[in-house]
Amino acid sequence: MRPGFALLSLCVALALPACTKVADEPPPEPVPAASADAAGITEQDELVGRGEAIAEVACADCHAIGADGESPHAEAPPFRLLYQTVEIGALKDAFAAGRVTDHPDMPDWVFEPVDIDGLIAYLETVQARSPE
Repeated sequence: MRPGFALLSLCVALALPACTKVADEPPPEPVPAASADAAGITEQDELVGRGEAIAEVACADCHAIGADGESPHAEAPPFRLLYQTVEIGALKDAFAAGRVTDHPDMPDWVFEPVDIDGLIAYLETVQARSPE
């Protein structure tokens, strides 16, 4: 991989969930513990669901956020391929630090800790790693 492309990809990945739409829409409410337990929903399921909901609202206009498809914005990497350029778990610190990218189309975003955890959990579930 070219060093310049890797750096650009890292910068884009660090700010990928940024979108001005999120400011207008509150993050999804967590499922109440009693109903979550009755439905067999784990805390991890809740985090992944929260991350997916945030990605749909904040990221899907530019990124392919699921397990397939092309990104609507040609320069926005599909979420499922982020593992090729960044360690997904390392994004947590970058999101918490409020790092932004040099990419002109990427709005700034500040995450709440539960949103960071949700996005990381969701990103981990969609990575298209090949079988070992």
